[in-house]
Amino acid sequence: MALEFDIRKYNPEDNTLVDGSDSLANQRDQVISFQNIRNEESVFFKAFITAFSDTYSPNFNSVEVFGRTDPIQQYKGTSRSITLAFKVPAASESEAFENLGRAGKLIQMLYPSYASVSNALTLSEAPLVRLKVMNLLSKEINTLQLVAEPGDTFDDVSYDSFYSVYRSSASPDRGILGAITSCTVNHGLESEGAFSKIDRTGEEPTGVPNTILPKLIEINVSFTPIHEETIGFEGEANNTPSFPYGVLLKDNKAKGQTPSAVLDEKRQLERGLEAKRQAAATAQQNIDRQTARYQRTLERSLSAKEGSRRKKRLTEREDTRRGNLDTKQTRSMNTLNETNTAAAEAATALSEFDFL
Repeated sequence: MALEFDIRKYNPEDNTLVDGSDSLANQRDQVISFQNIRNEESVFFKAFITAFSDTYSPNFNSVEVFGRTDPIQQYKGTSRSITLAFKVPAASESEAFENLGRAGKLIQMLYPSYASVSNALTLSEAPLVRLKVMNLLSKEINTLQLVAEPGDTFDDVSYDSFYSVYRSSASPDRGILGAITSCTVNHGLESEGAFSKIDRTGEEPTGVPNTILPKLIEINVSFTPIHEETIGFEGEANNTPSFPYGVLLKDNKAKGQTPSAVLDEKRQLERGLEAKRQAAATAQQNIDRQTARYQRTLERSLSAKEGSRRKKRLTEREDTRRGNLDTKQTRSMNTLNETNTAAAEAATALSEFDFL
C-alpha cells in the first residue's frame, strides 16, 4: 500500500513529533478500508478498533406436530451481521483535518447513485460497499494453490506450510461486499476537544474563526454482508473450506476421534514401532553371527595342511558352506531392509501425532 498516513501531510508543522501508528498503518497494513463499488474509490482508517463482532444467525421455523415430543425445525437461512467500532485519533492539526475528510468520504458512500442528479426519483445504483478489516473480515482466499504443488494433495503438504502461507492483502477490493445499515459518527468534542485551525500563511499564525478540527472521531458501523458465492456443503464436500477467515487446516489421522481414542492409537503406534525396531535389531544380529561363521570357515579353509586329495575335499565342503552362508546372509539382509523400512514407516506415522 502506498503511503497513506503522515501527521504532517497537509500541514508540515515545525515539531519533532513522531506517531508510531503511522508506521503500523503504512508498513504493517494494520488498517480498515471501505470501498465504494460504484467508482472503486476507497478510504482507509488506522485500525484503532474498539469493538468488532461478527454474528451468524441460523434461522429455523419451528413447526409443532401432533404426537411429536419436539417441534420440527425447518431451516430457512443463515443471516450474518457485523458490528464495527473504531476510533480515529489525531496527533496533529494536519491529521485532524485529514481524519475529518476521511470520515466525510465514508459518509458519502452511504448515499445512492442517480440517473439524473436533478431528479432524486431516478435511482440507478444502491450504496453498496466493500468493508475490509485486515484478515478478520476479508474475501476468502483459496490457499490450496499456495500450499500444494501441481498433483499434490493436502496429505503431501507439511503443517508449517499451511501456517507460513497464511496472509492477508490490504487491497480494498478484497473486502466483503455488503450494505452499511447504520453509521454513527461521534466527534468527541465533549471528551477530547478539538484543535483550533491555525492560519500560518501570514506573518503571524492566527486562529481561523468558526473552524475546529476534532482530536478524536469515533465511528460505529453496522454492516450486513452480501456473500458473492454460496456458503455451504455439496454432499460431504465443503464448498468454502477456508470461510470466513481464509484459514485452511490440514486434516490429521485423528479426525473425528475423541482425545482418548487418539491417545490409544498413538500408544498402539508406539508399541508397533518398538516391535519393528526389535525385529530390525534381531535381523542385524543374525547377519553379524553369519558373518562371523563365514570368517571362521574361510580361515579354516586357508589353514588346511592335509594332503592334496583331503585338502580338495575339505575345500569343496567349505565352499558349499560358504555358499549356504551367502544365501542365508542374503535372506537376512533382505529381512533387515524390510524391518528397517517398516520401522521408518511406523516412525513417520507416529510423528503425525506430535500435536497431542
